[in-house]
Amino acid sequence: MSRPGPHGDSLRPLTALLIVTIFTLAASGAAGTPRASARGAGQASKSSLQHEVTVTLKLIQVFVTDAKGKPALDLEKSDFVLTDNGKPQTITDFERHVLTAPAAERAEPARPDVPAPPSAQAAAQLVPRRFFFIVDYVRNELEGVMKARNAVLEFMETKVQPRDEVALYTLSSLSGLTLHEYLTTDHDKVRRTLKRLRDVPGITPLGDESGVGDHEPMGMEALNADIFGRHGGHAGTGSRDHFAEIAEWAKSLRAIAGQKNIILFTRGFGGAVTRPGDAAHNLFQTMVRELASANAPVFTVNTTTGVKDKVAQGVFPELSLDYLSTATGGKYFPDVNYSTRITTDIQDATANYYVLGYSIPAAWDGKYHDVKVDVVKPRYKVYAQRGYFNPVPFGKLSPIEKHLHLLGLALGDAASTVREMDFPMIAVPFATGQGSDVLLLSELSVPSIRESVGDHTEFVSLTLNENSAIVDGKRTEIDWKDFKAETIYQYGVVHLAPGRYDCRAVVRNLDDGRAAVGSCVIDVAPMAAEAPAIYPPLLLVPGPEARYLSVTSAGQVKGPEGLSITGIFPFPAKTYVPLVGPLEEGATSLCADLICIWKGERGGEKDLSARLFPEGSEEEVPITTELLAASSRDDKDYYLLSFEFPALPPGRYRLEIKAEDTATGSTVRTEGRFTVSGRGSS
Repeated sequence: MSRPGPHGDSLRPLTALLIVTIFTLAASGAAGTPRASARGAGQASKSSLQHEVTVTLKLIQVFVTDAKGKPALDLEKSDFVLTDNGKPQTITDFERHVLTAPAAERAEPARPDVPAPPSAQAAAQLVPRRFFFIVDYVRNELEGVMKARNAVLEFMETKVQPRDEVALYTLSSLSGLTLHEYLTTDHDKVRRTLKRLRDVPGITPLGDESGVGDHEPMGMEALNADIFGRHGGHAGTGSRDHFAEIAEWAKSLRAIAGQKNIILFTRGFGGAVTRPGDAAHNLFQTMVRELASANAPVFTVNTTTGVKDKVAQGVFPELSLDYLSTATGGKYFPDVNYSTRITTDIQDATANYYVLGYSIPAAWDGKYHDVKVDVVKPRYKVYAQRGYFNPVPFGKLSPIEKHLHLLGLALGDAASTVREMDFPMIAVPFATGQGSDVLLLSELSVPSIRESVGDHTEFVSLTLNENSAIVDGKRTEIDWKDFKAETIYQYGVVHLAPGRYDCRAVVRNLDDGRAAVGSCVIDVAPMAAEAPAIYPPLLLVPGPEARYLSVTSAGQVKGPEGLSITGIFPFPAKTYVPLVGPLEEGATSLCADLICIWKGERGGEKDLSARLFPEGSEEEVPITTELLAASSRDDKDYYLLSFEFPALPPGRYRLEIKAEDTATGSTVRTEGRFTVSGRGSS
């Protein structure tokens, strides 16, 4: 099809949002959410659920070795003795988990006619493990950092199972405890990030800064500065109090279901912190208690290199690391050079363990309990957490705990976090006078949000770069009972440099922490310097006029005089709505709003065409294209296209669009993607 050159008219320039680089302590899961189950709370009556349960089941993970230091795999429930605050407890639940060999070591597939041994049958039922690797850049040296990285890589290559989730953190003087990869089964991604870490101790490992700059803090950066500003200058750990940061982070681990294991590579904190009277003793003890309460054994690996250095330090063993591992049910390894033995021992401890359960009165008071586990048989050694804290209601969590809870929701996948529902979210690049911006757009069902999350909520959007640093954060409070519309389209704009970004949106109840989460990924391409440019389309479907809600970085809802979605993509909002979720099965049409910048080739006729393919296939689907409208503002031309095609089966589709200048032959191409849902799916 063709059309004459567009007529020029004026477009009020859009204000580009300031880029915000934030390095924040990221959570590892939902923090202290007081619920009986992941889904039950969303259906129950808000905070009343917190007080209806009078008894709760406490689970303790235990690793036991025999007199030779080998995993003890044949113990029974009657072999264990457990006390809580000194009171003997009846062990009501008992599980034995045994894994004989990791997947990486099982080269030959099992024969179907040969029954699996009992241990292999148990291994098949072993729940996925979660590993949190922490490399300390503050208390380390170049050789120690390099050996820590190699040890992590060796463990991932030889011991980590395909379903195991891995997270990667570092400790640095400036950024504190910094997340680089959140819990994920994409182990190659973690390996790539690990290999990119710098070898120089004492600096931010990926060259990032923690909120450093001359701009005014905004969004989550301001919250981060407020939280960690209170933790500086203690315990001789540099400009930040890492003990306090790790203690706060540990609180967020309590609500993560399943096995959790922390592997810390460091030269240690010094034996003085284990002795009462030392200035850092109380801070260190608080950190240890919180880690023990998280039911996450800490395996500490001493990265001090060379016997000479160890003698000079007088740490045989390094007392703080030995104490930390013993108190949390982990194990201390005095020499990183023995990486193969270390990985084997950690594998034994995390793949061969017992779970002991006992009933205790439910309490939401946050009090600490001392726990002791013994084996009645002689010459056995028990590794188990030494205590735990009772939970507290969400409303009584500290600001940092709520912040960690929020980040756990935003960064985790549906299998790793407690959430009541998911909602669709997309990211669409577009052009402004300052360069490329991205429209973040979420589709929210008001009745579903009110039923699953509640009325009194906050809406937070986060954009993270490839280093998991938050580059933009927006927040506002929303009371959903104020909306009469069935559907709300929430949107915001973020200015991003070229690269790959993870975008998240969270609707969270301010009273009890229930939440809904949206997520998407976007690759932002560099802007074309001189050649014509075309941007990915905003896909549209017929629908009644919708309600749109814009959230700015300042955290305030903008009025009609501010940025509007139709100011970015000028589609007829009375008859079309954005396609954010899947296209319904059986639909045979779709529209798209398209932005082109022709630069020196703006005049003359333009031909626009489209092709449709199932994702991953080159088998073309028949499609017809019609130009419904065209307009111009400043240097940009806007095209509203309509597409007709046969009814599509469920699946993912790629829509390729080409625009050609008929006079010069110059062409530009872009593509949009959408999903067709099955019958009855949401």
